[in-house]
Parts: sequence; C-alpha cells; structure tokens
Amino acid sequence: MPIEKPKKSFASTLMTLFFIAFAGLGVIGGILYAQLQELPDIANLNDFKTSEATHIYDINGNLISQLWLEQRTIVPLEKIPQTLQNAVIATEDERFYEHWGIDVVGVARAFMVNISSGGLREGASTITQQLARTLFLTQEKTLSRKIREALLSVQIEKNYSKKQILEMYLNDIYYGEGAYGVESAARSYFGKHLEDLTLPECALLAGLPKSPTHFDPYKFPLEALKRRNLVLDRMVTTNYISQQEATDAKNIPIELKKIEVQNAPYFVEYVRQQLEARYGSNAVYKGGLQVYTTLDMKLQEVAQRALAHGLENAEILARKNRLSNIPVDQPIQGALLAMDPHTGAIRAMIGGVDYHKSVFNRAIQAHRQPGSSFKPIIYAAAIENGYTMADVFLDAPIVYPDPVTGKPWRPLNFSDKFRGPTTLHTALMYSINVVTIKLLEKLGIQPVVSVARRLGITTPIKPNLSLGLGTSEVSLEEMVQAFSVFPNQGVRVEPFGILTVKDSSGHVLENNTPVGESVLDPMVAYIMVHTMKDVIDNGTGRIIRRLGFTYPAAGKTGTTNDNVDAWFIGFTPDLTCGVWVGYDERQSLGKKQTGGETAAPIWAEFMKAAIAGTVPKDFEPPKNADTELVEKKICLTSGLLAGPECIGVRDEIFKKETAPTKFCNIHTANGSALPGSDAAMGTSPSSSANSDILEMGGQAVVKAGPAAMASVTPGSSIAVEATPTAVTGKKASGEQAYPDSGF
Repeated sequence: MPIEKPKKSFASTLMTLFFIAFAGLGVIGGILYAQLQELPDIANLNDFKTSEATHIYDINGNLISQLWLEQRTIVPLEKIPQTLQNAVIATEDERFYEHWGIDVVGVARAFMVNISSGGLREGASTITQQLARTLFLTQEKTLSRKIREALLSVQIEKNYSKKQILEMYLNDIYYGEGAYGVESAARSYFGKHLEDLTLPECALLAGLPKSPTHFDPYKFPLEALKRRNLVLDRMVTTNYISQQEATDAKNIPIELKKIEVQNAPYFVEYVRQQLEARYGSNAVYKGGLQVYTTLDMKLQEVAQRALAHGLENAEILARKNRLSNIPVDQPIQGALLAMDPHTGAIRAMIGGVDYHKSVFNRAIQAHRQPGSSFKPIIYAAAIENGYTMADVFLDAPIVYPDPVTGKPWRPLNFSDKFRGPTTLHTALMYSINVVTIKLLEKLGIQPVVSVARRLGITTPIKPNLSLGLGTSEVSLEEMVQAFSVFPNQGVRVEPFGILTVKDSSGHVLENNTPVGESVLDPMVAYIMVHTMKDVIDNGTGRIIRRLGFTYPAAGKTGTTNDNVDAWFIGFTPDLTCGVWVGYDERQSLGKKQTGGETAAPIWAEFMKAAIAGTVPKDFEPPKNADTELVEKKICLTSGLLAGPECIGVRDEIFKKETAPTKFCNIHTANGSALPGSDAAMGTSPSSSANSDILEMGGQAVVKAGPAAMASVTPGSSIAVEATPTAVTGKKASGEQAYPDSGF
C-alpha cells in the first residue's frame, strides 16, 4: 500500500508564495536598479543641445540655405500655434496633461485593442516616452529599452513642466523629408513658417511622426490625406475642434510647397568653407549658427535668370557653329560675380551652370586669360606715370622677335585692320591691341605689375608684351575687385560675404565691416571711369545701350584667342559686376562669341533688373577734382587742343599738369597753323601725345623708347619697321602665333 505524503499546510503554501513574490520583486528591483544606474542624467535637460541647423540669411534677412546633419530650427512653445499643439496631443497622447510620464489607462486600452484585433494596432507611448527615446535611447524593440524609456519618462516628468516637455518634443521629433522639429517641417511641406499654418496643415504635420516615410505627402499623397483626416477626427473626439470644422478642413486639398533652402549654392559653399575654418564642422552642422551675409537674394535670382538666358543663347549659337572637337554633351559654362564697389560686399555669385553636376566655383577658383578686359589696368598704370588719354600712338603693323624661338611675333587687332594715329582713349574704347602693345612697350612691364597688385590681382603675371593682350590668367573675383577701385575713387576693398555670425543663443561671434585701402590716385581712377564709360556708350560694349540699359556705367569687354573666353567687367556708381563665359576644356566658343556679343548682354540683363526702380546718378568726381582735373576738347588725330577745322573731337579729362597746351597742328585753315601750335612755332610735336609718331604723312616708323628696352626680356620687344608682308595684314611664313584678344 503506497505511503501517502503529508499535505502542506496553508501557512506553508502562503510562505512559499511570499518568498517567490519577494524573490521576483527582488529580481525586478535589481533590474530596475541596474537600469537606473545606466540612465543618463536628465537634471540639466534644458542644457541638452540637440543638433540644430546653421541658418544662412541674405542681407534682407531672407533664408538662403541651411547647413545640417539634422535639419532643425528651435522655436519656443509660445510661437507654436495652439492648433498644432492640440493636434499633436490629440493624435499622440490625449491624456498628456493627466499622466506622470506613463499613461496606465492608455496602456490598458492599447492592450485590449491589440488583443481583440489579434495584432499590434495601437501603441501606448506617451509624448514624454517618445521624447526620452529620441533624446537618449535607440529604436530597438527590447524589454530593457522599454524599461529605461519608462524610467526616463518618470524622471523627466518629475523635473520638467508639461509645457517644457511639449516644447522639447515638438522641436526634436522627426517629420520626414529631412525635417526635425515642427518649424523645419512647416517649411519642408508647406513653404511657410509655423505661425502661418492652417488647421488642415497642422493636422497633416501632427500625423507624420508615427511613420514619416509612409505618410510622406510628396510620395504617398493618398495615405497622407487619410492620416490627416484621421487626426482631424481625433481632434473632434478630444473636443479641440467641432465636427463642422473637421468637415471643412477635410474638404481642403493638400497643397505642398517647399521653401527652397539650397539657393545660391556656390555662395553657400563659399560661406561654408569660411565658417568651418573658423568654428569647426561640429558648430557648423550641429551648432545652430545664425549667419547673416551680404548676398541679396533678389539680385541673385536676377543673376541666375540673366546667366541662364545668356548661356542658352550662347549654346544656340555654338550649335550653329559646332566644332568637331567639342563634345555635344559638354555645356558652355559661365560665372557671374557682383559686389558693392564701396564695401566689397558680395551681392550675387554664380560659379557655374549646375552646382549638382560641378561644385567647382568658376567665379572664385577658375583662372582664365582675361583678354582685353585686362587693358584698363595697363592704361591706369600709364595715366599714373604721366601719360594721358589724348596721347597718340600709331596703330600700324609691327613685328617683334620671340626671345625663345626667334620667330617673329606680329600682334594683330581683332578686326585685322589698322587705324593709323590713335589716341589712347580710342584705343581702349575700341580695344585696339597694337596700340596697347606699343604703350606697354614704352611704359614698361613693372608699372603695370605694380598697379595690378595694388588693385587686387594676386595671380602670376607674365613679364612680357603679351600681357597687353591679357594672357596672364586671373580669377573673376580678382577682376571684379580690381575694377571696383575705379568707381571707388582709388580705394580697394576686399570682397567678403559674411556680415555677422551668432550662436544659437543669439550671442555675436563675429561682426565684419568693410576694409578699404587707397591704392590709386583718385584723379587717375576718375579719368579711367570717364574713358571706360565710352566703352559702353560708343565702343566694344555698346550692345549694352542697344539692349536698353541707360544708367551711367563703365566697363570693358574681353575675348581671348579663338574666342575661348568671353568677358565683360563693368560697374555703375554703386555696383560692380563681372561675367565670364567659356568651356571648362578651353575650347573655342565659335564665331561671334566675343565678350561684347556673349558676356556683355548677360551683364546688361542683370544690371537692368538690378537697378530697376532706382534714381539714375552719375559717378561722383573725387575731392579736389575742380583744382586737380581739367576738361579739354581735343583733336582725335593729333591729340592736341582741337581747333575749328578739326573733324573728330572729344572732351577729354586730364590731370592739370598733363593737359595739352598747344593746338592741333594738322587740321588748319588754308594750310596755316593756329597760333600756339607746333607748326606755327616751327617745331615738331613735343608732348607725349605725339612722341610715338615721327611722320604724320607717308610711311610711319615706330620709335621704341628706353623704357621699353628695360622692361622686357632682352631681344623680345625690339620693334622693327613693318615689312611689306606685315603691312598686308597677313602672317608671314614661320611667324609665332601669340593670343590676340580684341573685344
């Protein structure tokens, strides 16, 4: 017979259960204690810095772009519409103001819903739990993570008010499309700021955090619409809105518009490089810097349209004259840079056709031959050294032996024609190469290098006569800076793009002001302005007037050999703008693609829009101009004071000490000389205006002065009398071909 085991007493059973429960609580307590030890300190959560985008603004406070790892803009709760707050609470945590971090009622409800549906249909994470997860934890679905999330939520609720928690949540949560926080979300989906959101827009944003990808209205508009309407229903259920308000909101279609935060990409990159060098990448991409720049987005947009239009026309012309060695898919590139000549503040910058295809900034980084656009620097050096714009040089064929090959070099004018006696004013206005070469030979290379360096040219300069044709490579930025010295009365300013930088708290980190240095005699600068105005009014840039630009302006065209580069650099009294057009591979643009025909129209279109609505004003003469400068009417043939018989005359500005005092000795009544002329006195012309010409009639012989001999490589610039072959305008066999730039 089996032996019966004694039955346990009730007390014994109770004791066993007690010990099991105690042990279980001990285990749970141990787990909780262990989890508590690993929790981050949330006591200073106000000091916790979420990653915040750096904002870059234009001069008028308009957002240009953002730099971010997480696109976020922090806004205080009082600036977040109450409608949006209500929509979020109704959707994510309707008992937000009642629980202490964990919604027990919500957990129970979600449990019952999920059991009855046989799947996970409803979550129970509160806003506080989501914040804890976002700030401190990962998205892993483990028990330990849920425990830590709950514990953190309780601690957060203990230390912070509901308003503080809601503000942190709305600024931190991810809304899709790269947007973190409600302000970035409002811009990304509706192209507006928070305060301008409507009820249906608030509802759409409130529905995104559950699944930003699945409910993305750009990609899944129908799913986004359903989700938005569900949020509206939740708002009715929680008594935030009426049924009628929900119905009206549901009838409004979703209209999306993203605020473009990648404007002026070449300028933004230009600014970013400077910011990162000063503050480091962590501050730039996470620190929420507020960067106020010199850019004017209105001018930038005008520049983008003008350049795009000009390059489109250039492409059409290039296709008509397509050279066999130009790939069909290779685009004509272009660059535009505009700045205030008085401060150096950059107003517009375009570095290429498409930043996404090529980040190379052709406005800053590219070094190209400027062609004839370099000539004003040479002429400014001449005026500085005692020459005048009325000085006459003989525009006739001339040959120079190449110092390396020994072959003859015969510089040509763009038109292959020669004008004979020509004033420097006319030579610059019509971009005459031969006269510029002769001037450079007499002046010497070093004075030109000196002026170029003072005006802001830092790239290497070739110490030979080809400098007169603009063969030394420069950047567009250098040329715009150099030309700005002229309207700024001889003061050079450094181009800059950043005005002020503030940290995320609004403290000023840097505040930049213009830096200027007097580098050129103001009288020389004003004479250059006077002459360069004629380039636009009557010279190689006259297309600008034909295109309807009537504002006082001055500038210079530039075209390199075989039309590889087309330039126009010009200025009004308050804005300097430079345009470059060409292929990256330095191929010919084709026929008629010159600075005057390709680059100048872009400049004109930009400047017409840039100065629209402003009152026209002329260039101000410098201080003491009334005592140091004088205006004289001169003869275009002799360069001397014009007499009544002179055919071509012009009003020319001189420094008083260089102004001509004698009358024209060529155009006289009945062959008799005017009193005071050289002919009347029985002497040959003695002013510098005629020193280059020994014979006014018959064959012209070029005189090379001592300055020329000392300024170039020995043997390279000795002028010889024109041979019959050279006079015909045809290149002799074996001659060295150097770049010839004209327009």
